[in-house]
Amino acid sequence: MQCKKCHAVLPEGSIFCCFCGKKQTTGKKPRAHKRATGTGTISKNPKCKKNPYIVRAPATSHGTGRVYIGSYPDMVSAQTALEAYMRNGRPALYNATLADVYKLWSEVHFTRVSQAAVNLYTAMWKRFHLIERMKMNEIKTAHFQQLITVCTSKSSAETVKAMAVMMCRWAMENDIVQKNYAEFVKLPKFEKKEKMIFTDDQIAELWRHSEDKRVQAVLVMIYMGFRIGELLMITPDRVNFAEGYITAGEKTEAGRERAVPFPPEIPEIAGFVRSWCSGVPDDTPLWNMTDGNFRSKVFYDTLDELGMVNIISRKGNVYKFSDHEHLTPHSTRHTFASLSSRSGMRPEELKKIIGHASYSVTADVYIHKDIAELRTAMTTLKKAE
Repeated sequence: MQCKKCHAVLPEGSIFCCFCGKKQTTGKKPRAHKRATGTGTISKNPKCKKNPYIVRAPATSHGTGRVYIGSYPDMVSAQTALEAYMRNGRPALYNATLADVYKLWSEVHFTRVSQAAVNLYTAMWKRFHLIERMKMNEIKTAHFQQLITVCTSKSSAETVKAMAVMMCRWAMENDIVQKNYAEFVKLPKFEKKEKMIFTDDQIAELWRHSEDKRVQAVLVMIYMGFRIGELLMITPDRVNFAEGYITAGEKTEAGRERAVPFPPEIPEIAGFVRSWCSGVPDDTPLWNMTDGNFRSKVFYDTLDELGMVNIISRKGNVYKFSDHEHLTPHSTRHTFASLSSRSGMRPEELKKIIGHASYSVTADVYIHKDIAELRTAMTTLKKAE
């Protein structure tokens, strides 16, 4: 090689000329290899210290510009993200947030489940607020785990995990993520607590105020074992006064479309339902309100007035109670099971009426064949005095 200044012959690779001292190299770093047209771009923002490498997808043919994929700490991460994007080819969903995925997943899933399940998922979605704006492809097990650790009950923790697993599965089906990180979430151990039930004195107090329609609803739930969602689904055309039963049920296969007899020894229960049906169209719910409104305006407000719960504050349909353990709408169902068992109802009959799956398949016969037997079983229930 020759010196750039004095043109003296120098050894190959010399940095300085040994004759005139001229520096032979420019000191500039070689340019990075330019990506081929249509394969996206990776640029560096020198002002950003944490994630300086900006990744964008190729420009679209219809002129909507480049899709921003993300920012990354190093070139290797940026190239990996761009290659994954190009491989999956999902420009509309690759950048989707958890909130985007929830919206798209729920539009399909909610058509396959009961209204009670829809209400539950909608309520539980609020627990995802900490990560709902994160990109789905950036959410890991630890992010889902932090949602579980703040759950105060086993049921809420299980529901949050189930929702996360289903949303991740949907994201995998649509090439947004490659792995279902929610499946690795660990559920904490919760101490099993005995569910509170209505005492005989409390039930007698309800009867003393049974002219109140709200109290009637609580009594019907206590003496027929309905879940809150099942009561809200009852319409006049589901009530058979001639044979003395209501067709109701949700949630489980065993509980759907089951016949629940009126207790013959407590004719007031059928009387309450008959009064509700007066003037109501056949296909209109007898309690045309949401689950939340029923809980607050019918159940908790009534029990608060009767001194059975102590509400210390309320915000909309969210109440705070003085006692951590208190009566809930589901307490009526536990009370029904307790009263039935105490009165001598056979286990297989109780399971059939309450709508649980763990009874013999041979007991699952036609309504008109076994309604008489179930009605006889309900005669064991007596009115609290």
